[in-house]
Amino acid sequence: MDHFRKGNLSGAQVYQWLLDLRAHPHIPESGFAVSAIFRARCGTDDDYYFAGVNVENMDHRLSTHGEEGAISALVTALGKQAEIVEGWVMGAPRHIKPGDKDPSADAQVSCCGKCRQQIAGLASENTKIHYVTLNGEVTTTTVGKFLPDLFSFRQFIPDLVRDQGKGVAPVADDVQKKLLRRGPLTDKEIQSWLKSLEPVDYASKISQSVVLKLDNGFYVAGARVEEAAFIDISAVQAAIANAASAFGTFTVENAWVYTCGRDEKKLPAGNFGTLPMSALQVLLEFSKGEMLPLHYLGDGGLAVLKTLISAAEIAPVSHRAFQKV
Repeated sequence: MDHFRKGNLSGAQVYQWLLDLRAHPHIPESGFAVSAIFRARCGTDDDYYFAGVNVENMDHRLSTHGEEGAISALVTALGKQAEIVEGWVMGAPRHIKPGDKDPSADAQVSCCGKCRQQIAGLASENTKIHYVTLNGEVTTTTVGKFLPDLFSFRQFIPDLVRDQGKGVAPVADDVQKKLLRRGPLTDKEIQSWLKSLEPVDYASKISQSVVLKLDNGFYVAGARVEEAAFIDISAVQAAIANAASAFGTFTVENAWVYTCGRDEKKLPAGNFGTLPMSALQVLLEFSKGEMLPLHYLGDGGLAVLKTLISAAEIAPVSHRAFQKV
């Protein structure tokens, strides 16, 4: 349960954290473990550290990378005001250990193009990204170098992102409570938690957040992260990534979904948002089966209770975003 830390960390501490996280990825196909840590700024503080690991899915497009896992935690905890100010990435086959004679122990693994775009959406061109080998060798680049002439919401809709990093600096306990809580929790407590999250919804104007109850007695949250190139992280992907970073292995026993719109996308009274089929596929990977309870919440409270299989019947298949209760 070590996917967030507050306070200045040394290079040795970050390196050991990256190594410890290598036990957590869900990698049944590739066997290639990636761990990532991002240092973030919010308000006057720039010492919030968030960890992530890669989570594979049978539909490869629905997998999340280690960097996306760290971004999921960062946005879920800090919201739209969060800004990445430094990052570290480590990757190698899971069975390789530091000191092994295998060349993978000394190999540098860099961010893929997808993750470079994701990082650029929350960072500046001068943000440093460090590639760390299993044996501790470090190579440093910047966002501007690994993604020149980048495209982000700063170009797309600059007025909406001008205050990035200028929010109120939250205390560590409040950050942790946004990510993870020990149960049991009431529906009222879960709905209050969901409403406290701030997904990145600049393009669609529709924000979605999720809370999952795990078989270990903990509840974990995830907030949707939209990206200017439309390679978004869904709320379910974010919650699953956060659970993997915290625990490694787990089973989802229950799920709550809250959706709200703003401006012309604001939900009319009595409406609720549903999960797309892709999100249901991600949940299926980590549940005991298609009868997983799924609670769709509206502003008035519980809107409708579905199972994973029955939720597929009302999953949106077009830009008609909301279903009538």
